[in-house]
Amino acid sequence: MTDNKGAPGGGISGLTTTLEAAEVGYEVFLVEKNPYVGGRVAQLNQYFPKLCPPTCGLEINFRRIKDNPNIKVFTLAEIEKVVGVPGNYDVTVRLNPRYVNENCTCCGDCAAACETEISNDFNFGMNRHKGAYLPFEMAFPARYVLSPQIIGTEDAKRCRTACKYNAVDLNMIETMGPNPFKGF
Repeated sequence: MTDNKGAPGGGISGLTTTLEAAEVGYEVFLVEKNPYVGGRVAQLNQYFPKLCPPTCGLEINFRRIKDNPNIKVFTLAEIEKVVGVPGNYDVTVRLNPRYVNENCTCCGDCAAACETEISNDFNFGMNRHKGAYLPFEMAFPARYVLSPQIIGTEDAKRCRTACKYNAVDLNMIETMGPNPFKGF
């Protein structure tokens, strides 16, 4: 699944397709440009047709994704280039830095230490949140993000110092790759 040029990414359609393909045995790579998966459904108060909160369906899908070894999730990522023919593709993926690694426990200490506030894109810019933030309460992956706007500032250093799990990595850089799709 990709989130490039209008194709499904990590929204509810992309999640459903990913899960269906993985559960019948395919290896699936989910590429999402946001720091979380769930798409617009995650941003809603209720979604159609049941008019239940997004936590209903997303929580179950997130658990299924975590438990399925056939699924690899790449957030803050975009497809740069696809070359090849069916059955033999080479795909270049641009991975943008999150500045927080897998050691993150979502304790919130980095956000508490951060003084800078930025526009909350998850909430369509209608409010502000700290420059160190969890995209939303049940975000997947469950990991904080440091906004590129605070990198190189005292705020970023405060975030790193506040993190007792060594999860804040201010040296992360944009990378091209890995090429998870080689040979597919």
